[in-house]
Amino acid sequence: MDGTAQYKIALPAEPTASGESHTRGIFGWFAKTLPQSFFESLKKDFELAGNSCIFTLQVTSWLMIVQRLCPEGTLATAVGELLHGNGRELLDPCKRVRDENISAATGAFSQARQRIPAEAARRVTERTFEQLARIRPADTLRDRLFLLDGSSIRLAHAPAVVKEYPPAKNQHGDSHWPVMRVVVMHHVVKGLAMAPYFGPMYGPKAVGEQELAEALIDRLPESSVLIGDRNFGVFSVAWHAHKCGHKVLVRLSEPRAGKLNGGSDPGAGTDRKVTWQPGAGDRRGHQELTGEERVEGRLIAIFSEEAMEILYLFTTLEEETAETVAALYKERWHIETDLRSLKEQVRLHTIPARSPELIACELLMAIACYNLIRALMSEAAQQIGIEPRRLSFSRSREMFRAFSRGVAHVESEKEFERRWNILIRSIGQCRLPKRYRPPAPREVWPIRQNFPSRKVQKP
Repeated sequence: MDGTAQYKIALPAEPTASGESHTRGIFGWFAKTLPQSFFESLKKDFELAGNSCIFTLQVTSWLMIVQRLCPEGTLATAVGELLHGNGRELLDPCKRVRDENISAATGAFSQARQRIPAEAARRVTERTFEQLARIRPADTLRDRLFLLDGSSIRLAHAPAVVKEYPPAKNQHGDSHWPVMRVVVMHHVVKGLAMAPYFGPMYGPKAVGEQELAEALIDRLPESSVLIGDRNFGVFSVAWHAHKCGHKVLVRLSEPRAGKLNGGSDPGAGTDRKVTWQPGAGDRRGHQELTGEERVEGRLIAIFSEEAMEILYLFTTLEEETAETVAALYKERWHIETDLRSLKEQVRLHTIPARSPELIACELLMAIACYNLIRALMSEAAQQIGIEPRRLSFSRSREMFRAFSRGVAHVESEKEFERRWNILIRSIGQCRLPKRYRPPAPREVWPIRQNFPSRKVQKP
């Protein structure tokens, strides 16, 4: 948001180029977080053409975000939003704009999307996180917590995509859909997402979640606290975070906890100082480890009444009690609901793009869209004095989409102010119900199919 009267989210002040003015309306957030000077620097760094046209880098980025807000999410939807005023203030005054002769065809927008380099899209997403994360920062322990997790995304079956992201294979042959492995990092309180790292899940160039996690750890703000499940409860992740100056809180598997406890099984109630050093398996998977590395921390074993099992935790948090550490680890469940929001509400369950470069751009712009909604939720929650995660992401997204269409042609600042206050108040009313039931067991729920599975006849 631009920090003017009609937009109450106060982004940190930043100098802008001479003569550059921020637009108002729904583009305030976009123009303040990603000003024209930022896109000019991207064009210079990536040697992008600077011809005057409708679908500039700035307009294309905005429409890719808008596209993720719409349930249909087609190219025609995004172009239709532009024709009806959503993004008009970002347009360069080229001849078609001056003559109000913008075509409803989607070809130009499709080509503009394909011209965006993946690294340029990554810088857009990184900047949205950095700028929005600085809104009213706090320095409590919970405000330093970040959640780490991995997932997968199904991709379109296209020759270029299959080559970059090979499908899985087993004794019955190759599967059909290419799959991308992605690792995400989300802020516990605000829910903001860092730009994720990703790679092929199968094939000779397959990457592991721990390898991708190290790239994310390098981008964490100073003195952060990393929370991860058993998949990230390995020495390489703990050592990399420790080396970067961050604290860690990871869950360990029972065998790994036993080795760290000197070969004996740590019983419930254990809370002792340990020194974690890489084992032979750690050094085989990470050639850079010499065996001399060590991480000083605590091994905590505490019985969880909710999970009905013992949690084995390793942490470098020194001053917190075992009960506090266990309560902090419970925050990890938020990343599961965040991934659900990304896949269902921002439509990242599958990416239909047919080139690896465009797939990367679509994923990164979707994260920027997700952060926009999270920023609005944080502002609404602060005004009524509750946690942002007490609000529904899906309902907040619908409120913002209705608002963005309603103010496309509003000219009066007073009317903008009125509608903005309605938006923030309505998002503040999108509270989630308090559920006291125990969590459901982690099982794979079958997805009903409208058609029978395809059967290939063997010759």
